[in-house]
Amino acid sequence: MLLILLGILVTCIILLWIYSSPFYWKRKGVPYLFPLPIFGSNLPSLYMSNPDFFDYLYNCFPNEKYFGFHFFMKPTLVVKDPTLMKEICIRDFEYFTWNAQYANENDPFSQNLFFLHGQAWKDIRLKLTPLYTPSKLRVINEYVDNCMIKVNKSINEKIQSNESIHFDKLTIAIATDVIVQSVFGIESDCFEKNSRFIDISNQMFSDSSNTKILLSMISPELNDFFKLNIFSNEVNNFIKNILEDVIKHRESNPTNNQDFLNLMITMMKNRKPNDEKYYPDKSIVPGNDFQTALAQALILFAGGAESSAMTMAFFLYEAALNQEIQDKCRDEIMAIVNETGTDIRPEDVNKLTYLDMAIKETMRKYPPFILMTRKCTKSYLLKDTNTVIEPGTLVVSFVKSLQWDPKHYPDPEQFIPERFADKSLIDPGTYLPWGLGPRTCIGKNFAKMEMILVMSRLLRKYRFTLSPKTAVPINFSPTAAVLKPDPGIYLDAQPIN
Repeated sequence: MLLILLGILVTCIILLWIYSSPFYWKRKGVPYLFPLPIFGSNLPSLYMSNPDFFDYLYNCFPNEKYFGFHFFMKPTLVVKDPTLMKEICIRDFEYFTWNAQYANENDPFSQNLFFLHGQAWKDIRLKLTPLYTPSKLRVINEYVDNCMIKVNKSINEKIQSNESIHFDKLTIAIATDVIVQSVFGIESDCFEKNSRFIDISNQMFSDSSNTKILLSMISPELNDFFKLNIFSNEVNNFIKNILEDVIKHRESNPTNNQDFLNLMITMMKNRKPNDEKYYPDKSIVPGNDFQTALAQALILFAGGAESSAMTMAFFLYEAALNQEIQDKCRDEIMAIVNETGTDIRPEDVNKLTYLDMAIKETMRKYPPFILMTRKCTKSYLLKDTNTVIEPGTLVVSFVKSLQWDPKHYPDPEQFIPERFADKSLIDPGTYLPWGLGPRTCIGKNFAKMEMILVMSRLLRKYRFTLSPKTAVPINFSPTAAVLKPDPGIYLDAQPIN
């Protein structure tokens, strides 16, 4: 009996493999990695970290502009050519309007901007865009000032006790505190020992959540069948309860603040009944109700904390490793501080050209998200070929691998802010930490403002050096969705008079 069951299982696996079309890319005349049953081209990922696995794939066809592989059983096109990537993400965006991530309709996360596509994505992006105008971003200065009181206290305590600072943990607290103020308009417990906000942030990027996002890309049908929520009920309920409380308080105590809460309250008040569940392009019609607001709060909280935090931690790691770069950044900051008599303000940010270059180089060397995805939504003919990309096909770019390619950035392992001295020399198709095209990260300017304000205040007050506990070169977490140091970045701080 056992042998019969085993035979049935093996037969099912073989049939699934045949169904997944192992010769899919060969028939299209595209160079490809031959897929294995079930695993597709992903078998090396079982013993490699995500960054190493993507580097391995990127280098499989060194002279090709693109190649095919199977993301488990999903046919996927890897694009290495910057010009082709720009065509897909910008010129021919209408064929690739979907990021490829998916959540079933009952998931509180399903209506978030990042997961939506088509007309639904346009609707929500249009509603959120007013949050990121230059005049609205000035309020970040207040959030950062509130946060830095706690940051300085934490750093000074470590200095007094002669301890190294676990900086990627500290920057998580900083970025989460700022995003809590921004999205919910409340103080956070991020700098307390058992912070609930930090716990929720960690759960959002757990292996469980990452696996469900991966499954949603490979097989949305399975996600629907099992009714999988990307985040746990604990995460969803925590954010839901806070959002309900702060909206109720804001409605009872109205303000003129043009922030996230007021934007969502206005959206819900102006909601119009709509009998249509889907747009003609099959994207779901957003309800413009509390569920829509909750989905945006979830994505802003998840996307606004971890990525900014890791960029700030990696920047300080490089600043500690390269003291002359740290000095240049500090000299530029102090020139403005001595002129104005205050900390760097939003109106000063554009004057910090070298610090900006150093942060750009940080995101070149350590892009927060090392994989950029698009899903083909209608048949697309690759330029100058007879190859048609069919609807449903995944298109990916390995961001870190691309940005470490010596063809685009000589000596890629070196930290050289001067690469960005002349913007015209940077091909947008080779620099993708924020994405590319209309689906570029909507919070890009918020994150840049936050990082520059925080880094300028830290460099003004402290000199940072590497702790012996920090690995050089740095190692990366093997499974994290966001590029993270493993085991961490530890720095020593000395106060500057």
